[in-house]
Amino acid sequence: MESFAVVAFRSRQHALYFSRILKQEGYEAQMISTPKGISIGCGLSLRFSPHKINEIMQVYKRNKVPIVGFYLIEKYGNITQLKRINCH
Repeated sequence: MESFAVVAFRSRQHALYFSRILKQEGYEAQMISTPKGISIGCGLSLRFSPHKINEIMQVYKRNKVPIVGFYLIEKYGNITQLKRINCH
């Protein structure tokens, strides 16, 4: 099983901006195409460790960058489960 978290954005500028903020705060995040199943947004997401979800949500809450949402992605072979994570 592979599992990772993503935050999907409404615009490319917001994705790039939040990526810079995370890097400045010492977090690793990889820019990826938004996974299938998240149909809203600009097509860019940041992928990061699921173990960092709470910390990265705190960074989001401090900066309020417009997002589509936070998601947990779990892959079991050919099956992918996508779960939206409430960040409020």
